Amino acid sequence: MRSKVFSAGILWMLFGVPLYAQYTISGTIIDESGVGIMGVEVHDQTEKVTTVTNHNGQFELVVQQQGEHEIVAFNYQYDAASQSIEVYGDTSLDFTIYTLRTNLNEVTIYEEPESVFNVARLNMVEGTAIYAGKKSEVVLMDQLVGNKAANNARQIYAQVVGLNIFDSGNAGLQLSVGGRGLDPNRTANFNTRQNSYDISADVLGYPESYYTPPAEAISEIQIIRGAASLQYGTQFGGLINFQLHRPSLQPVEFQSRQSIGSFGSFSSFNRLSGTTKKFSYYTYFHYKKGNGYRPNSEFNSNNFFTNFNYSFSQKTKVSFDYTRLSYLAQQAGGLTDAQFEKDPTFSNRTRNWFEVNWNLLSTRLEHSFNSRSEISLSLFGLIAERNALGF
Repeated sequence: MRSKVFSAGILWMLFGVPLYAQYTISGTIIDESGVGIMGVEVHDQTEKVTTVTNHNGQFELVVQQQGEHEIVAFNYQYDAASQSIEVYGDTSLDFTIYTLRTNLNEVTIYEEPESVFNVARLNMVEGTAIYAGKKSEVVLMDQLVGNKAANNARQIYAQVVGLNIFDSGNAGLQLSVGGRGLDPNRTANFNTRQNSYDISADVLGYPESYYTPPAEAISEIQIIRGAASLQYGTQFGGLINFQLHRPSLQPVEFQSRQSIGSFGSFSSFNRLSGTTKKFSYYTYFHYKKGNGYRPNSEFNSNNFFTNFNYSFSQKTKVSFDYTRLSYLAQQAGGLTDAQFEKDPTFSNRTRNWFEVNWNLLSTRLEHSFNSRSEISLSLFGLIAERNALGF
């Protein structure tokens, strides 16, 4: 039995070795000037064998099969090259590869400050609203460089083309913005919204806006004009929508900012937000006071906002908003050109006061049937009063 096994091993050695013959493919890889290139990868596509050239550009591949072989040479500084050869014994093969070149057209690089990009555009479809074909701008407040504590409208809307801005001087308590050729007084020619619901006194009859959210609470300001105007009411200027920040994804997040300025100015912004499972919340309190740069122009403002959200499922969500604003501002009186030239800080009124009490409520239900079908129901209301004292 042992002799038979030994005999079988001898026969395998005699007749099996010729079936596994080895062949050598050798050569040199040179560049366009004829100099050998070190470190070029030479790869046999047929048998998946790879080697690398030495300092003279020479290589050697050992293969097992006869017939056609596809040889590829590659180096990251050169164009890849390939050749097909027939192997029936030891074979020689030389390569010439060329320096990698790319012809580019003229490239001009401009460096701009980040603030240039604080204005974007609305997507064609956002939720259940369609903005395709409408002129829109979006002021990204997180990228804005400006005085947010003072609600400085000239800084906030500086890059929105075609707006007229009237500064009343009471630290941004009222926003007065108009489009091309429109009176900016109390933004009466724009439909003003917060989180997509109306916040002006009366959308159809008395559209003046007496409430403006603090800049520190705003995530972005959406401005829609042009063909979109009549979609939002009789104000042919268009729409301004203040989109407040969303709740934090952390269970609890608190932020507090205290700002002090000239003329007795003080601003305190405090917000609390978080998310726990299906429930999320966002609330802030903003207190502001100051004396103004003219006599008889002091002001005092309190603004509270709260938002609650509950997700019944990934497709159904309900939210609730409540906003409370109360402020009292003394008005120093208007000046003629002659009075302003003589003394721009002059005050000719001591008894003029303006008081606003604003209460906004909103609830919204959103449901998504599928990726292409959504429905939203929004109910909102306003309980407000404003008083002009001493006129």
